[in-house]
Amino acid sequence: MQKLHLVIALLFSLLTMAQRTANEKITISEPEQDDIYLAGETINIDAVVNGDVVVAGSKITVRDSVSQDLIVAGGEITVKGYVADDIRAAGGKLTIDSEVGDDVIIAGGEVFITKNAIIHGNLINFSGDIEINGEVKGTVQSYSGVLDLSGKVHGEAQLFGEEIKVDGAILGPTKIAAENIEIGTNAKFYSDVEYWSEDHQLDFKNSIVNAKATYNEDLLVDRDGDSLKKLGLMSLGLFILYVLSAFLILLLLNLAFSNLFSRVASNLNKDLWRNLGYGLIYCFGVPLLIIITFVLIIGIPISLFLFFFYVFSILFGHLVTALLLTHYLYKDSTGKFWPIVLISLGIATVLRLLTLIPFLGTFVSVIVIALGYGLLISFFLEGRKRKLQIAQ
Repeated sequence: MQKLHLVIALLFSLLTMAQRTANEKITISEPEQDDIYLAGETINIDAVVNGDVVVAGSKITVRDSVSQDLIVAGGEITVKGYVADDIRAAGGKLTIDSEVGDDVIIAGGEVFITKNAIIHGNLINFSGDIEINGEVKGTVQSYSGVLDLSGKVHGEAQLFGEEIKVDGAILGPTKIAAENIEIGTNAKFYSDVEYWSEDHQLDFKNSIVNAKATYNEDLLVDRDGDSLKKLGLMSLGLFILYVLSAFLILLLLNLAFSNLFSRVASNLNKDLWRNLGYGLIYCFGVPLLIIITFVLIIGIPISLFLFFFYVFSILFGHLVTALLLTHYLYKDSTGKFWPIVLISLGIATVLRLLTLIPFLGTFVSVIVIALGYGLLISFFLEGRKRKLQIAQ
């Protein structure tokens, strides 16, 4: 718990010195002199940022320069501006089309390093598919499904995947392990190559320059071992993505419904079992209602609406409960926007970790979600009751 407090305190101290924004669409059109932390659906960085940039969103585009680190998580990420230090990115589709002063660490579905990209440090990649068409001054470590390298790597290259095509230049020692390896006509290896593929005889054409290529059975073991490492690191990357996404959602929820959550949380210690009962009825009753409306032909549109609403509510349920618990801790939430967001993020992360425990995790998840939505249902029912009494 002390470590959690320390992390929260550190994050809060950083945020108080930085520019923070949470909105549906954000555009930075004027130079920023400090670190910035942004959360939104669409985010555009169109001006110089003289500090770190930490961004979470659906579609993110960086068109101007960042003088320090770029840490980003989102659905579609495009970097066209110069980044002076590291890039750490996690997302669905990532494109780097600029110069990067140091390392790039990426976890994503599709990754594109364009011809315009120059990475002065190392490239570490965990992805489904990746194309490397630019220049990497340092080393490349890639763990992917499909890799297509037509750019230039100055340092060592360790390439692991299912399908790998090399049609560029690698100056340092190279290790390649994949079920299928293709060597293009433009490929050049200027140091020794070790490889493993299902086809033991690999045609390197004229790509080996003053070096040799050696089949190495041990790379299969390395590949399988690295696959486990890849799985672990991708799990870590997904967890980081979850934390950033949760941060984004909590920002938006607290921004839009802070007063509501504060009022609902005040009833947390009142009729706890009744609130929990309402929540359990919601968790198990709504699926029955969806089935009933789906059976009725005229109710199919309603059932589809209820289904998607219910799925999203369950996915965000522990975040709602975490925010309610935090507002309960802060009886007076005036002027405490960022502490509430950060502490609720810490609570949500702990709750999420608890839900990963077999059997117990499912029980905890149901109770947590039921408690949150039970409080909301109870609050609205009591409000409706008061209105009826006033009307009478």
